[in-house]
Amino acid sequence: MEENKATSEPLRIGVVGFSRNQFDKKTAAEKLEKIIAQIMTHYPNKNYELVSGLTNMGVPQLTYMLADRLGIDTVGFSASQAFRVRAGIYPVKQQIIVGEKFGDESDAFVQYIDVLVRIGGGQQSRHETTLFKNLHAGKDLSQCLYEEEVAWYGK
Repeated sequence: MEENKATSEPLRIGVVGFSRNQFDKKTAAEKLEKIIAQIMTHYPNKNYELVSGLTNMGVPQLTYMLADRLGIDTVGFSASQAFRVRAGIYPVKQQIIVGEKFGDESDAFVQYIDVLVRIGGGQQSRHETTLFKNLHAGKDLSQCLYEEEVAWYGK
């Protein structure tokens, strides 16, 4: 993984995972916090952005709540469909909207981030993880890709 060229350029940490609430949120939040702390230790003296799916639910919500607690900038990356879901929009610092329906933003999201964290998740999260792996094929992903599973309680 290439280091950011300018120290002032933030390390963009993308977080994907379940976007609904039927999962073990407590374990997910603990795993997410541990991984973010590990990333910040590995990439010290950086500014950070936590980038997730914009909706105020599931792993994106946990991500933004953690960012707010740590004083890290938040970026919501989604398709315009996010504005039409009941979960609502998390009040992030910056919104990046690509396409109409969920998934349209996946390629742009993966290009935007430096590090990817997956906490559980369904088809889109796993697809974005595959895109990230393909983009960085041949590189050591041990410090820029983190994947953890958590229990899913939905149908």
